[in-house]
Amino acid sequence: MTKILQIKSREDLKISSLKKGEIHKLYIHISNNPMGVPYKVPLIIARGEKPGPTLGITAAIHGNELNGLSTIFKLFDKIDVKKLAGTIVAVPVSNVPGYLNKQRYFSDGVDINRVMPGKPKGKPSEIYSYFFTKKIVSQFDYHLDLHTASFGKVNSLYIRADLDNQETRKMAFCQNPHIIVQKYDESGTLRGWANSKGIPSITIEIGNPNTFQHNLIDETLDGIVNTMKALKMIPGKVKNYLENSVICDHSFWLYSTTGGIIDVVPMLTDKIHKGQVIANIYNVFGELKDQIISDHDGVVIGKNVSPCCEAGDRILHLGLEAEASKY
Repeated sequence: MTKILQIKSREDLKISSLKKGEIHKLYIHISNNPMGVPYKVPLIIARGEKPGPTLGITAAIHGNELNGLSTIFKLFDKIDVKKLAGTIVAVPVSNVPGYLNKQRYFSDGVDINRVMPGKPKGKPSEIYSYFFTKKIVSQFDYHLDLHTASFGKVNSLYIRADLDNQETRKMAFCQNPHIIVQKYDESGTLRGWANSKGIPSITIEIGNPNTFQHNLIDETLDGIVNTMKALKMIPGKVKNYLENSVICDHSFWLYSTTGGIIDVVPMLTDKIHKGQVIANIYNVFGELKDQIISDHDGVVIGKNVSPCCEAGDRILHLGLEAEASKY
C-alpha cells in the first residue's frame, strides 16, 4: 500500500525535498486573508522512484468549477508511485477564496484566470496569482488546467490548445474529449503564462460547474493517464482517441439581441447548419418574440441553460470544424 505522509503546511514548495516513492499531501502558503490568516493551497504530490518530468494539474482556478477535483482524486487512487517516473503535482483547489465562497471569482471579484501571473504588489487577486505561479506552477514541466463551464452554462468535454505548437498539440491529442478547439494563448490566462515560460499547457473543459459528472470525469482521467504514457511517466501504449473527437480551428459565441425567456434548442455536440434556429425567445406571456439563427455550420461546444436572458447574453458556443488534413 502506498504510504501517505501527514499533511503539512509549508511556505514554499521544494519538490526535491520530498521523498521518492511516496504520495505527499501538504498546503502551500500563498497570501493572507483580511484576518491575517494564510490562504493555503492544497497539493497532492506523487514522487516516482524513477527520474522523469513534473506534470502539474490544476483545478478550480474558478472556484465553482469542481469536476477537476474528482478527476484528481480518482487519478491518485490509480497511481502506483513504485512504477511512476517523475512527479505529479496536483492542485485540487487553486482558487481557495472562490471555492470557499462557492463562486467563480476571487474574493475581490476578479477572475484570476485573466490576471496571471499577477503582481507582487497590486490587488488581492494579483498578489495571490503572483505567488501561485511563482511558488507552484513555475516548477511544472507540463501542465493540464482543468475547468468547466461558468454559472448558467454547460459544456461538452473539450480541449482548448494551441494546435500550431508541437508540444501542446501532442498533449491535446492524448486526451479523450468530444471536441478539440484551436485556441491561441490569451493574455492573463494561466495556460498562456505557462506556455510563455516554456511549460507546455492546455485547458481541459470538463462539463458543468458546481457538480461532479462522473462520466466526463472518467473520460478526462483516461486522457490524463494517456498523457502520462506519452510522457513516459508510466508504462503502456498511448491510445489514439482522435477518431471520436471533432477538431475545430475556430470557435465563437452567439449572443442574444433582445431580452426575454430563452429556450436554446440544440444539445451539446450537435452538428448544426447555417440557417438553423438556435434559440427561441419568448416574453413573460409565452409569446414568441425572437429567434436566433445560426449563420454558420458548426458543432455545439457549450450553451446557455438559464431561461432568464438579457440582450447581449451568451447563448451558444459554436465550433467550426477544421479541414480533415489540417492537423
